[in-house]
Amino acid sequence: MDTGEDSLRSDLIDLTDVDMVALDAVPSEVLLAALHRLQRRSGAAGDQYAGWQSAIDGDD
Repeated sequence: MDTGEDSLRSDLIDLTDVDMVALDAVPSEVLLAALHRLQRRSGAAGDQYAGWQSAIDGDD
């Protein structure tokens, strides 16, 4: 069923169903290799993001 909303695509690792104890058992080299791969891919894609915080003071 299409809700009309765009789906969010992310290269972040979904750890929703991963037991943290099991994740801690993964060798750090494996996690570092995965992060480096994501970093190389994101740099090649040319995606740029900007973020900032703003607020309007209600005392005026």
